[in-house]
Amino acid sequence: MIKSQEILSTTLQSVILVVCSYLCGFYFTMLFHEPTSYVGGLWAAISGIIVIDSTASATLHSARIRIVGSLTGAIVSGFYLYFFNFSIYGYGICIASGVALCYLLRVQNAIKLTGITISVILIVSTVEKELVPVVNAGLRFAESAIGTGIALAVAFTAFYLSKLKSKKA
Repeated sequence: MIKSQEILSTTLQSVILVVCSYLCGFYFTMLFHEPTSYVGGLWAAISGIIVIDSTASATLHSARIRIVGSLTGAIVSGFYLYFFNFSIYGYGICIASGVALCYLLRVQNAIKLTGITISVILIVSTVEKELVPVVNAGLRFAESAIGTGIALAVAFTAFYLSKLKSKKA
């Protein structure tokens, strides 16, 4: 049976994570490219949601995968968009390149996040044509890092507080 205290703790962690990630991602992106600041907030919040897990160590493991996948996807899509405009063929080539790069780097567990990052960067570039592709890739990576960092902070704070509580009991 799930304790009401566990539900309250998980709910509070989720709300803090999403709100803080969104606001930090939004305002960070606003500094560099106001038209995609909502995307920046959303992308940071999604990153936090993807990374947070039931334990601090599982969150740390997930954070590593998120950062590697986001960086790989940002590099592949930023490089592609520097030379070419979006096309469905280019999209496929970027995904294939991301998968191959993950295998070459022996980080196969980052393939999904690499593909998601490539997708977001390519699509944002089709919607915001005036956004410099390398800036787009850099912003999306930074927003992922923001959400990831906040997820780590929330997870480790919750872990610390639960240890304090168990010592008092």
